[in-house]
Amino acid sequence: MNIKEHFRKGLEEGYKKYLSVHPRSNEKIIPIHKAVSEIILSKLGGEEAGFGIKSLGVDDNKELIFDGKYYSKSIDIAVLYKDEPVSALGFKFITSNYKQNSNNYFENMLGETANLKRAGFLYGQIIVFKHKMPYYSSDKKTFTKIEHINEENLAKYVKLHNDNVPLLYHKPDIIFLAFIETGDENEFEKIVRSNEQGKLQQINKRDFHRSLISKVKVKFIETGNLPDNAFSDETLNFLRKVSDFEKFINAFINLTKGKTYGK
Repeated sequence: MNIKEHFRKGLEEGYKKYLSVHPRSNEKIIPIHKAVSEIILSKLGGEEAGFGIKSLGVDDNKELIFDGKYYSKSIDIAVLYKDEPVSALGFKFITSNYKQNSNNYFENMLGETANLKRAGFLYGQIIVFKHKMPYYSSDKKTFTKIEHINEENLAKYVKLHNDNVPLLYHKPDIIFLAFIETGDENEFEKIVRSNEQGKLQQINKRDFHRSLISKVKVKFIETGNLPDNAFSDETLNFLRKVSDFEKFINAFINLTKGKTYGK
């Protein structure tokens, strides 16, 4: 199994679902969670090795509800060993209006990580950013700009990654962070350029999204292909460390197996 390609196809199918369903529908995340779950279960050796997965898209199509240290939490992808939860991954796929919610995303990640790790859970995070991200107007009738994740947005992730004092319960045990192109970027940019020229082009968001589905082709953006001078050397080094999906999965597998030692 080419695990990066399997993951890419899951992202592609999930993004197409995102364009075709109601924004609050969980259908858009099912293909992605399913792909990651299949990769992990295969790497762990499956049921024969005593492992199972609780996630949308696999088995009974339900997430694990885990009693964390402070509150109960639905976990995106949970790994079980001999029917006991031992590790998990959270997943974030950010496709629009990121910057206004940047700190909220980060704070939520810190909180959920602390809640699970304080309860003895091994916990990692997968974060995927659409590289050219449309910013919807408040009334959802047009796009005011295209956003790019910049140095300031990633600085908090870099600081967290470099923070290595003991007992950092709010820091994920492992993290994967990557940028993707989705193949439909030009269609968003056309509307933004039209609006900038004074030709206000309003949209029906539902119809517009559905018109993009045939154009979708997800592609990972390698760190070396990011725009020149977009990030400092420190941030680029961070991205190189956290954007290798195969290394991330193998590390998560090794950490998970370590948690099962003696059980």
